Amino acid sequence: MGGVYFILVMAALMFAISITLLAGKGSWLIAGYNTASPEEKAKYDEKKMCRAMGIFCLLLTLLLCAMAYLGYRLEAGLMAEQAMLPFSIFFILVVVLAVVATMFYTNRRCRR
Repeated sequence: MGGVYFILVMAALMFAISITLLAGKGSWLIAGYNTASPEEKAKYDEKKMCRAMGIFCLLLTLLLCAMAYLGYRLEAGLMAEQAMLPFSIFFILVVVLAVVATMFYTNRRCRR
């Protein structure tokens, strides 16, 4: 049951980060952007970048909540372990596609 609580804590942290980014106040949380030179930062729209990363973090929050729910069902004996494989593959695919889509969006649409 400890794993479920850990995933829920991670989901809460991701939710807090996503709210900060969606509010446009968390540009310092974006890796690479916060260490970029002022000339490099001027090439990107900070508000769009924060919004894109906030949506990505919100998607991860939803996935983590779904994983916690499935983990609870598994630990409570309401679901067989073999039933987790399709969900695991789905989660991995969604995360990979979300990362690719976010990278594409930030590199194409967030430039000034």
